Formats: sequence, structure tokens, C-alpha cells
Amino acid sequence: MRARPAAGPARPLAPLLRVLAVIAATLALGHWASGPVTRAEAAATATAARWCGLTMVRQLPGTDLVHGFHGHQPFFIRISPSCSALTVAAACAGVSLLVLGGTWHRRLTGAAVAVAVFTAANLVRLVAVLWVGQDYGIPAMVGFHDWGGTLWSYLMLLVAVLLMVALRIKKRRPDES
Repeated sequence: MRARPAAGPARPLAPLLRVLAVIAATLALGHWASGPVTRAEAAATATAARWCGLTMVRQLPGTDLVHGFHGHQPFFIRISPSCSALTVAAACAGVSLLVLGGTWHRRLTGAAVAVAVFTAANLVRLVAVLWVGQDYGIPAMVGFHDWGGTLWSYLMLLVAVLLMVALRIKKRRPDES
């Protein structure tokens, strides 16, 4: 059994404060920018869906609603703040910039890569939800959104975090040990 040191600081507060700062900034950004960002995501989702051959999908002007048709039945999806890539992308950027170590160049690169990966992956997820809705109907769309979309989001978050960490690993030359 090892003896504990008799004196000295317990743990510095700086890492905890950086994590709390990331959480606060992410929540504030999610609240402040959710309207414009979700409208932009709805427009991007509708455009990407049309590029993928879902011709009946449109964004309702000035809103975060995207609609399409299954047979003669219309369906609507609302890009809510919880559906948006904004908060998770902001959290990944904050973690990369403030929590993980490394040079500022590596921190910025990690933040940019994580935001790009998660934003693109979220767009793919939203288009997939529309595709399921158009081809299989509203109950299948809701089930896919709830289960498949959640698993997809967790997988993409894991990929973004692994990329942020991988971008920080310093490459060693073969002659270094």
C-alpha cells in the first residue's frame, strides 16, 4: 500500500473549468443560433434529397420544415435543435479547442474536421429519414429516425472524437524511439 503525499494541491480546477466552459458555450450557441441554423439545415436537407432523387421533397419557405409524400399522404419533418448538427458540432469544436491538448494548429484542425464530419453525417442521416418516409411511409420513417438515426449519430460522434484525437498524435520518425 502506497502512502499518500502529505501536502500539495489535490487536482487543478483548470480542466474542469474548461469542460464547463465548453458545456456553457455549446448550450448558449445552441439556444442563440438554433433558428437560423435549423432553417439552413432544412434547406440543405431538401436540396440534398432532391440531388439523391427524392423529387417530392421541399423545404417550406422560411421554416425548418421539410415535407414529402408517400403515395398521397404528405409528411413533414421539423429540424429541431436536437435534430441539428449544431450543438454536437459545437461541442466537438469546443472539446478540440479547449479540452484536448496539442498545438493550436492541431486543435483548429481537429475542430474543423470534427465539425465537417458531423455536419455531413447529420445531413446524410436526415436525407435517409426522408428516403424512408417517401418509400415506406410515416411509421417506418419515425422508427428509422428514432432507432437508426440515433445509432448513426452515436457512431458519427465516435468517429469525430477519434479523428480529433488522431489529429493530435505526433508522428514519429522511424529513427526516433
